[in-house]
Amino acid sequence: MRCSYIRLLVNDYEACFRFYADVLKLPVLWGDEVSRYAEFDVRSGTRLALNQREVMAEALETDTADPALPHQDRLAVIFEVDDVDETAAGLVASGARLVMEPRDWTAWGIRAAHFRDPDGYLLEVNSPLVPLV
Repeated sequence: MRCSYIRLLVNDYEACFRFYADVLKLPVLWGDEVSRYAEFDVRSGTRLALNQREVMAEALETDTADPALPHQDRLAVIFEVDDVDETAAGLVASGARLVMEPRDWTAWGIRAAHFRDPDGYLLEVNSPLVPLV
């Protein structure tokens, strides 16, 4: 497993985008002020990503009142793996709490599964979808 992204799940996407792009002057690798998702170069093997909070909540079907989640997620740690299904099965067997089973997120270009750590933080394991030949 390789930590590939730290994803901030933000309320005011446009203001946050301008902050990281214009104030911190991080190079934008993907996205823009209105895309609701962007990636920034932080000069390491791990990227910083911004995601509109509601987009992630809708994708994970956590946009309803859940007593275990008094507030929507604010952060996700993303790990790139070779095989999402195998990794997810191993994590479940080891006791990880599954949030969303492995599935293809074609709009995102990845196969991913989502988990929560013991404190409730959102974790994602993913791998790029391989284009059909």
